[in-house]
Amino acid sequence: MAGRRDLRAAWAARPSVYPRRTWALILALDRLPWPWGEHIMARCFVARAFVKTTRLRQALTWASAQRSRAWSRWALTLSLCSYHGRFVARSAFTGIRDLATLHQSFSLRGEEHLAAAGRGVIFLGFHLGPTSPDVALRIAGHRVTWIGPGLWRIGMDGAWPPEIRHLYERSGGTAVASEGGQLGLRALYRARRMLLHGENIFITADGVGTQAFEVPLPGGPARIRAGWLLLRQATGAPVLPVLSHMEGRTQVVTVYPSLPSPVADPVRDLDVCRAAIDRLLTDHVRRYPEQCYLLAFRRTIPTAMRAGDVRQMPAVGGAARSRVVED
Repeated sequence: MAGRRDLRAAWAARPSVYPRRTWALILALDRLPWPWGEHIMARCFVARAFVKTTRLRQALTWASAQRSRAWSRWALTLSLCSYHGRFVARSAFTGIRDLATLHQSFSLRGEEHLAAAGRGVIFLGFHLGPTSPDVALRIAGHRVTWIGPGLWRIGMDGAWPPEIRHLYERSGGTAVASEGGQLGLRALYRARRMLLHGENIFITADGVGTQAFEVPLPGGPARIRAGWLLLRQATGAPVLPVLSHMEGRTQVVTVYPSLPSPVADPVRDLDVCRAAIDRLLTDHVRRYPEQCYLLAFRRTIPTAMRAGDVRQMPAVGGAARSRVVED
């Protein structure tokens, strides 16, 4: 950014989601003006798919399942790999050196839904596009605390450019959980307390953790975990889904209308949420199949991590944030 990130500090603070080679490439590309680093990383990931053929087969399988009229199988496969690389670069704010450039790279839609919901809102994110959609909310002046595992620690160490750290500090920051990657009870209790005091939080719905239900999608289901559901049932807070996609160089973050109000019967409430999220994600995957890289390249989640019944969980349960960058 203005003085670029300190390479020594950034390397020492490498988030564990980035393999060493990927992080080294990110830091090298960070010396270039935005969006050159994103474009180069996109091409690197396309080339890598032909070297690491497991990734190419996964992309081809995903493309075949979409049956898209707008994309041929190979065009969708290559675009998926390209967006994967682009999103890896974007997740580390590669090449962004000032807030003006950061503003330029994000666009927020659906703020009227936030106004209608009032205070104490759960922003519910999904791994179906570019990362860090909460940045668009922060840029627009909304205070929101991201609830997630300690492996990210955005704004808390030297891995991120100073302007990004300052943006998070001014607009709510992060509430980290255990270092093991699980969103623990402490973070969820803190999130509950914040919601009851009228503060907004951002939490992801999908990923590793105690599973509440699955949403069937072409190419494989999205696994929806239970932490946000427990917070919704414990606080009655409005839940606003948030999805993100790219339009040219701009990451468009869309805030959707809140899910239906909670009902007393947890089984019925689960069904209501499942139906609403099913419609939302199905439409998003249909429109942007080339950007849903995490569904296409997902790792196998152990059965013990998938199993779970929200009706049998304690008042506050666990969740986790999925790995964004894979070896």
